[in-house]
Amino acid sequence: MISQPMVNKTRPKRQVRSRATVMHVHIQFSGIRMRIRIPSRSSIISIFALLGIAMTGLSAFLFSRLDQIVHGDLYGYGLRFDYNWAVPYSFFSGLLATCLTIVITVNSISVLLTSYRARARKTDAVRFISCLLLLVGITSSGLSAFFFSRIDNLIRIDLYAYGLEFSNAWAATYWMEARLFLGLVGIATAVNCVSVILLISSKSAQERYVESTHMQLEPDPAKLVAPTILSAGFIALALSINYASSILAFIGLGLVFWGGLLFYIRPERYVKGTLLDKMSVPPLVSLNEIITELGYKSKGVYLPPKYFADFESVKVYFSTEDNSKLPTPKEIQKNENRTFLRNQGGMLITAPGYELAKLFEKTLGTDFTRTNLQYLEKSIPRLLVDLEIVQKAEIHSTGNNINVRIEGSMTRSVCEEIRKLSNVCGSLGCPLCSSIALALTKAAGKPLIIDKDVTSEDGRTIEITYHLLDEPQEKT
Repeated sequence: MISQPMVNKTRPKRQVRSRATVMHVHIQFSGIRMRIRIPSRSSIISIFALLGIAMTGLSAFLFSRLDQIVHGDLYGYGLRFDYNWAVPYSFFSGLLATCLTIVITVNSISVLLTSYRARARKTDAVRFISCLLLLVGITSSGLSAFFFSRIDNLIRIDLYAYGLEFSNAWAATYWMEARLFLGLVGIATAVNCVSVILLISSKSAQERYVESTHMQLEPDPAKLVAPTILSAGFIALALSINYASSILAFIGLGLVFWGGLLFYIRPERYVKGTLLDKMSVPPLVSLNEIITELGYKSKGVYLPPKYFADFESVKVYFSTEDNSKLPTPKEIQKNENRTFLRNQGGMLITAPGYELAKLFEKTLGTDFTRTNLQYLEKSIPRLLVDLEIVQKAEIHSTGNNINVRIEGSMTRSVCEEIRKLSNVCGSLGCPLCSSIALALTKAAGKPLIIDKDVTSEDGRTIEITYHLLDEPQEKT
């Protein structure tokens, strides 16, 4: 008796060696439990692309067999060579071979891009290029079928005017291989269409982040506009070749151009910055009042993940005394689920930039614990500009000091409000400064404090100096 399928919902342990998305399903059959490994979407796309390459390669082999029939067997059935049929036959044969070569080439490049996208977690740009290449392959497959139909008409109709005699001896073989050729081309076109659908429906970094935070996105019909226009453009180009119409050619080129452009132009929802500012400041005001009331005098120390049993945790430690000794990782792990540490006379709180730092990791497709400071010096400034958080950013490390320079921050008004909070500004930091601190402490693997926070007179430039602390020695 077959029981109900049981899905393993246990959260997998963190592993450094692999980041592929794989689902495991456990099925029990007659007391025997089997584990089925379901490949990721990227692997499925690569498999379909490789299948398209195989089908196209087999169709090319079959066409070579058909070409041997025309240039070999048919001469034994009365066919006379004449340039009147040989030139158009060679012309369409060359075009057909070129189309098959294009299909194999673009599918091969698409496999490489899909593999790169799965490892580097790139999204929009690589996905757009892969979709465009596969659409070119689909169009080439359709054109190869069209060129074969012209060759087929030439063989079945025109060659009889040059002495060819009909015989089942050559016609049966020709019909079988012709049908197999068209069938393989159809399969290659179908798997490429499935690959395009899977690529279009795959989630971007922003969508994965929204899903991880249990938010819901409304369906966006605008996502169907670009592939629809591209498909219409390629169809118009194919028809322009068939009917020798320059009007259809110009229409097809225009649709392909605008379809490709719309892959980058997508509607976005914006919220006024003043609303976000008003929403983010009050929690920090409350936190400042709590720290002041409890009498914590030290600067907030950003602790790296190795201080916690939960490797996802990164918290800020406050002590009642300034320049007090930092607890060891073992001491923190004993009370990491508590806010107030009685034995150490301090408290642990979640940094205000925690969610923003998670967004950075989701967008870059990496975990900062697997990187280093050199990687952050290159990636974080570019990321802040791409996310339109700042106009310009620079990060430079010198020894244990890390200098960050930010120009034109969109959080300027928030920073002005936080400067009034003595226990937050220069210690815990605003959400932006806190998110950078979290990224740095995870990459360096050392505790970190905000040493200096200087703002220019016009408020457009902020210079922050982070300082890496020496780790406390474990008691023997």
